[in-house]
Amino acid sequence: MAELRADLCRLSVEEVERLVEIRPNLIATCRIANSSETFAREQLEAAIRRGARYVDIEIEAPDEHLEYIRTLAREYGCRLIVSFHDFEGTPSLDELKGIARLCRTKGADLVKIVTTARNISDAARTMRLYDLQADGALFEGAAAAERPQLVAFSMGEAGKFTRLLCLKLGAPYTYVSAGASNATASGQYTREEMERLLSAENYPFEGFREFRRTTVAVPCSKSVAQRAVLAAALAAGESRLANYAPCNDIVGAVEVIRGMGCRIASDGTTLHIEGVGAERLGRCSKIETGESGLLTRLLTPLASHISALNGGAPVEISGHGSILKRNLHEAVAALREAGVHCSAREEGYLPFRIEGGITRREIAFSGRESSQTVSGFLMTLPLLQDATVLTVTEPSSIPYLELTLRTLTRFGIRLDREAFYDGGCGGRKPGTPSKIVFSVPGGQEYRPSDLFLDADWSSAAYFAVAGAVASSLGRIEGITLRNMRLDSLQADEKILDILRSCGADVSVAPADVSVRGDMPGDLQNISVTATGRRLKAFEVDATHCPDLFPILAVLAAHCDGTSRIAGVGRLTQKESNRAETIYAEFRTLGARIDIQGDEMFVTGGPLHGGDVRSHNDHRIAMSLIVAGLFTPEPVRLDDVKCIDKSFPSFLDLLARQE
Repeated sequence: MAELRADLCRLSVEEVERLVEIRPNLIATCRIANSSETFAREQLEAAIRRGARYVDIEIEAPDEHLEYIRTLAREYGCRLIVSFHDFEGTPSLDELKGIARLCRTKGADLVKIVTTARNISDAARTMRLYDLQADGALFEGAAAAERPQLVAFSMGEAGKFTRLLCLKLGAPYTYVSAGASNATASGQYTREEMERLLSAENYPFEGFREFRRTTVAVPCSKSVAQRAVLAAALAAGESRLANYAPCNDIVGAVEVIRGMGCRIASDGTTLHIEGVGAERLGRCSKIETGESGLLTRLLTPLASHISALNGGAPVEISGHGSILKRNLHEAVAALREAGVHCSAREEGYLPFRIEGGITRREIAFSGRESSQTVSGFLMTLPLLQDATVLTVTEPSSIPYLELTLRTLTRFGIRLDREAFYDGGCGGRKPGTPSKIVFSVPGGQEYRPSDLFLDADWSSAAYFAVAGAVASSLGRIEGITLRNMRLDSLQADEKILDILRSCGADVSVAPADVSVRGDMPGDLQNISVTATGRRLKAFEVDATHCPDLFPILAVLAAHCDGTSRIAGVGRLTQKESNRAETIYAEFRTLGARIDIQGDEMFVTGGPLHGGDVRSHNDHRIAMSLIVAGLFTPEPVRLDDVKCIDKSFPSFLDLLARQE
């Protein structure tokens, strides 16, 4: 199928007739704005009389012209498309509904609405038309047989994904370009790209179809482990990290410190690190951080210290895969604010070239986009000769800052901090500090430590949600998360509060394993059950725990009512643009999702199977696989190797029925 843009091709009537005779399965389009009413009528009439399948008339066309083409189309069995384009933005939902109804009034067999998306909210608003169409609310009063088909999507890079998603939501076709240089609108896929995305052979992994597991022990937290590994490297002597379980991101941190001269050994689940101490770091000119955003941000301030130790020699930080597509401009800006010379590709993308040490003793920058950059500074500033005052405005993911501070304490580092509040001004939630001021004494030394690496609450959340949903559906009584720490300071521990608000029961019992000495508190077994009752919708601010967003979408889809999840603004600079990927992939599976500003709304209802993409994002992949446990048809993914980034044993643990 193809579109003949007669206003752009400028063919003769005879050429149009020959073309349509050869290939009648096309859309004949001739925009009056680019030609004239007379030319458009001649071109479209020739196409219709020769058997064109569709003819497209813009909504602004003169009534007489539209009536003539509509009558002719009816006579020759050609389907009439009445189309609306907004090249500047996206109208309100009420306006979009009014436009769709006007197109129907003008006799459309197919209504085409194309907007320009400036952000994910714009794109989601346009996609809402498919929900209204499915509910019979878009063309109220019209019998099902009288309702026109709908093609709606958004132009622009922010709306590109809707050109594929519209096919999954019911559009009979979409628009692509013949090649990269032939695009007629911003955000078009090429024909080759679209064919690849639609080909079933490119979705080789078929997810599991049932969930019977009642107990699970998840591996250690990579957030805890990466901080501990770097701290151990900075401490002269041996540190022992118990409950160690490798994943790509943790192994990446281990390889970095190995390159700095540390000796590393492992005996089962304990990692032994012979740290070299901060002042004896080897001459290091290049640091490879894999695909880890946390590791990259933790190391950028340390790289400046290494450069200073080596007379200002440059240190390059690079990575591979998804990290190269993540804009880390806030890390670059923070380094420059500290007096460090840092150059970056396009001012925010790896590789970074860092020269010289931190020269300013009073540093201030925003923590709104990432707490990880703040954590990197907190780990490096104690190594400087003089004291430093670090002021972080609009701090985010505060639990992870607390986790960094706990790690520093375990390795003998001390600092003071004071939080300031402004009563929730500037869009902040009440109780959230507007800034935190850290006073960091200089000349400190890291001391070796023995740590138990806490189990990962981010990983546990997938099983907690799967267990709650399976229990609610009567498949199992519940699930027990073994050997978890309730005072872990991991932000994603919040999943327990969310499950309680959904109506699930969460109970705690002492675990068989007890950890003492290095960290307070024993380990616990956490049981989650919702047997015999439906889960109910929830409201949560996930600003400080954005990694929960994908699995919360799964949970919300199985709750009665509409759940509201705030914190969408934290999702753009992850392994993928998670606001977009959550929206696109879960809508592909039938989820009712809307995004308005910083909030995501998910209305519970049945999901179905389908072909979905992981976008090389481990959390998206795992959440889609969990969703597929409860769909009547299989969920197939294009790639699951990305799961190794954080949870390489995920598929094995999920497949076991015990």
